[in-house]
Amino acid sequence: MTPTRIALAVGLSGLLAVALVYWFVLAPGGSVPGEVRSRQDVEQIVRNYLLENPEVIFEAARRMEQKEKDQRQARMVEGAAKHAADLFNRPDAIVVGNPKGDVTIVEFFDYRCGPCRRLMPELTQLVKLDGNIRLIMKEFPILSRESELAARAAIAANKQGKYWDFHLAMMKSEEVTPDSIMATARGVGLDMARLNTDMASPQVADIIARNHDLADKLGIDATPTFYIGDTPHSGSMPLSELKEAVAAVRKKAAGK
Repeated sequence: MTPTRIALAVGLSGLLAVALVYWFVLAPGGSVPGEVRSRQDVEQIVRNYLLENPEVIFEAARRMEQKEKDQRQARMVEGAAKHAADLFNRPDAIVVGNPKGDVTIVEFFDYRCGPCRRLMPELTQLVKLDGNIRLIMKEFPILSRESELAARAAIAANKQGKYWDFHLAMMKSEEVTPDSIMATARGVGLDMARLNTDMASPQVADIIARNHDLADKLGIDATPTFYIGDTPHSGSMPLSELKEAVAAVRKKAAGK
């Protein structure tokens, strides 16, 4: 959320409260002006100050936004250590690239997520160029019912050894609808009868449920969110930044 949106979301009372804090901080000596006698006096002072110095609201919003980001990052780092087994080493994990790679990337994504689609070619290129990346795909449908249907189809496709083919085709699909999902599945050569049976299985539902549970424990509520090593990242990233993040993990592992 941008500072402008945060400021608008705070509401009038919140704006007054933030402005009042700045008043006490910025007023000479940090003391309450002598003319303050009542709440109405305070509100009038705050209102006047806010009208004369509206930029303090945006500064407060920026600081609030950064604080929230820092707290979220810290929670995700702590969560990675606490839930490492589920995050990096679950037996039913869907792994792409080198299963024995020295750097693990875990991505939580949704097939209807635009940034996820933009990130996909970069991750694909990274896996091809590096050859030592272990990429774990966490199906995390949060945007629509169609997202969940696509996730179920992808996990079911994995049972036929065609997860990556389906994933790439689905990410390139112009739409995510029941018809397009099934058309994509047929297009990559899946056994449709088996696919439909597997999509409805409790095992597939359980994988998605556990991904949601893990995301909740880690503080993940948006896509794409991913870990490179134990460092969390959000949003799409260019290939150059992905390479830098991978290099940083290797450097850390080498003790340099």
